[in-house]
Amino acid sequence: MTYGIPRGIQFRILSEADLQRIHWGTLHILETVGIQVDSDASRKLLKANGADVDDRTRIVKFPAHLIEEALARKSTSITLAGRDPKYDAKLDGDHSYITANGNGAVTIDFETGKRRPSTKKDVADTSRIIDYLPNVHIHWPMVSSMDQHPSTVHLHDLDASLNHTQKHVMYETGVTLKDAKALTEMGYIAAGGEKEFRRRPLTSCLQCTFAPLQLDAGVMDASLYFAEAGVPLVFFGMPQPGATGPATLVGSLVVGNAEVLAALTIVQLHAPGAAVIYGMGNAPLDMKTTVRSGGSPEHALSSAMATELAHWYKMPSCVGVSATAKVPGDQAVLEYYTGLTGPLMAGADLMCGIGLLEDSATLYYEQIVVDDEIAGAIARLIRGEWADDDTLALDVIQRVGPGKNFLAQRHTMAHLKTEHFMPTLIDRRAYDSWAADGSKTLVDRAREKTKWILANHTVPPLDADVQERLRAVIEREQAPREQAVVA
Repeated sequence: MTYGIPRGIQFRILSEADLQRIHWGTLHILETVGIQVDSDASRKLLKANGADVDDRTRIVKFPAHLIEEALARKSTSITLAGRDPKYDAKLDGDHSYITANGNGAVTIDFETGKRRPSTKKDVADTSRIIDYLPNVHIHWPMVSSMDQHPSTVHLHDLDASLNHTQKHVMYETGVTLKDAKALTEMGYIAAGGEKEFRRRPLTSCLQCTFAPLQLDAGVMDASLYFAEAGVPLVFFGMPQPGATGPATLVGSLVVGNAEVLAALTIVQLHAPGAAVIYGMGNAPLDMKTTVRSGGSPEHALSSAMATELAHWYKMPSCVGVSATAKVPGDQAVLEYYTGLTGPLMAGADLMCGIGLLEDSATLYYEQIVVDDEIAGAIARLIRGEWADDDTLALDVIQRVGPGKNFLAQRHTMAHLKTEHFMPTLIDRRAYDSWAADGSKTLVDRAREKTKWILANHTVPPLDADVQERLRAVIEREQAPREQAVVA
């Protein structure tokens, strides 16, 4: 059975003419306004290939032909491999994949309910939860190992993830060249060597651009290394409509598109054919609260439009979802359902990031389980329908005839689990049965399920020598930084 969510239906927001206008508008911005590229190596590369580079202001103006050539050079086949091949996420245009959210710093303790800094154990526990759930396909270290040495938190995050899930691991912490080298080395070790990693990359890196129209030096230096090393990259634009982008959703899409295409061009000049995924997460600024409106209809629309633009470029998409709710419950469900439905119906390849609240800052373990249920319901929605001899069931209808029911038919039993969404948290029982069982809410049942997963689900460990080599990388990277502090 193919991994991921099969896509049978798609809706369209932007017309072909809309997409062309966005593209040509983006090229106009890249040629006339340009991008602030803070990486010396990237500017040198662009200057050597005919871009208009001002080293004093760090503004680079991109000729249209460089963008078009980069789009032609990009990889056309990307698979985000899992430690177990059954979890390989093939970005084939026919399937969607849900990723966890990442890099929160606060955890609501599952036992006490108190807020506290997140720990490496939280990373390990949530990795096991993600490993178990059927509708979360890509893992992202959901929180940070704040109880570890500050210089190597990101390496501990990856270590805990690789050891506690067999699914693909994406991270967002390769923001310097030094960190990129260590993270890549750990990926090579887990995969069984560089050659095997290049064939089946177990890790990938999401890199955020900086709105409006900026590319960070560390991010781009790291990205050049990742691209050459065979680590798949997501360049993720995040202009906020009304703040770091125009208030109009399409205007902000142009800003983010310029950033993503500029980053794509740089890495394709450095490593032609590098695997790059088109990313965008444009949630508007709520003008009443000055908080990013994750989970809003506009966030969903922006992600859907970015998906359509990515596919117009023949690139897989990675688009964002989040929630501003403070606790699991009605607002969190509404925001995640709204945020996921639009982009998935538009055909998003990767939907990034369920499971955190307070706009991706805070972890409630049970929210991951709730969001898995939401994703399962939407998966049924987008699968679509078709009419053939089996689904029409004319022979079954003739056999049953008027006034009877279809409960005992083999056809019914054969199709129940595939035709009907089978919830694990939603309670469809009569009121009396529900009340007699404790009147549990959806969140109550999610907590029970989470508790069961933590008590019962185990993940096959990495080989002992692999675990030791991963620890050795962390210790090596931490030692010189500790010595520098002492000196």
